[in-house]
This record gives sequence, C-alpha cells and structure tokens, in this order.
Amino acid sequence: MGNLFRKPNVVYKTLTEELLIHCRTITGFSDEEINAEHTKFFSVTNDGRLRKSQMEILLGDYLPMTKRKNSKYLTDCVFSAIDTNNDGYIDFLEYLMSIKFFQTESPVEKADFVFRIIDKNGDNHVTQKELERILKCLQGYHQSLANINITDLINDGPKPAANAIVEKLDEDKSGVINVSEFVDAWLKDETIRALFTF
Repeated sequence: MGNLFRKPNVVYKTLTEELLIHCRTITGFSDEEINAEHTKFFSVTNDGRLRKSQMEILLGDYLPMTKRKNSKYLTDCVFSAIDTNNDGYIDFLEYLMSIKFFQTESPVEKADFVFRIIDKNGDNHVTQKELERILKCLQGYHQSLANINITDLINDGPKPAANAIVEKLDEDKSGVINVSEFVDAWLKDETIRALFTF
C-alpha cells in the first residue's frame, strides 16, 4: 500500500498546489483539512518520517473513546500495512490515508481500505498468510472486546481463523480473496465486519 503513495526520498514538507491537488484526489479532504493535518504531522516529526510511536499519538484523535485503550494494537496494524517497505516510517501522504480510514462513513470505502491494509504486498489479492498477519496483530484487541462471534472464530489462533475466512470468502475458489469478494462479505457478514473494524 505504501508504495502506491510514496515517492522515494520525498518529505512533503511544503504543501505545494500540486501536492494539495494530489492529497485531495487520494483522500477527498478539503484544503483546510489537509493543511491542518500537515501542520499536525510536522509538529510531531520534523523530518517527514513518522515512526510508529508518533503515529499512535496522532491517531488517538480519531479513535472513539471506547477504542483508545487499544490504540497500540490499531496503530501497529495500520502502520504495518502502510509501511509496506518495512523501513520503519510513513510519510505525510500515507498518514493522510490512514486518517481517511478512520473518518470514512462509506461501508464500501471502509471495506476497500481494510482490504488494502490486509493486502500487504499490494497485488489486489489477500492470501491466508496476509490474513494470519492481520489477525495476529489484532489478537489482543479482539480479546479485549470479548465479542462471542469473533471469539469463536479466532479461539484456535490466527492460522485456523485465516483458513476459515479464506474458505468462506473465496467464492471463485482461487485460493485467495479478491477485493470484490472481500467487500461483498464486509457488506453482508457481521462477523467479517467485526473482525476487521478497528
């Protein structure tokens, strides 16, 4: 996911008109919102490279009060998904995309973004291994919620749960889940929504 947005060695310290247009296009945010987030982003990180600990501070503003105690789990998952090259930081554009996820009201947009988070390598397919990774990341978060539907599914661990999800969602029997299969399941299946709603 990060590779879709990041230009190597670009810091985005100055909000040029071109950058504003690009930010509006990928997020749908207004210029005022982009400017406010840009100021906030660079008040936390001077070098334009946001680390995980810094992101947890910034994302706290977007989490409902009931989920703030789990901000570490959520930050880990979002950060890991966005930092696709595993260099330990994300840039301003990637940060904006993470905020969009927490703010969107559209179920289809949310499902699409969750799919992009799970799809670590950005190939538009979610594998069992990618599902295992996100379920492992969210394990502590789900245990704290004690949702019976989720508990039953993940009780035996991330690997069997990921296998069950692939079996359930893989309608074309390709062995992977494509975006339309995932979005369809998100819209129809309460357990899938609960599993992947941060």
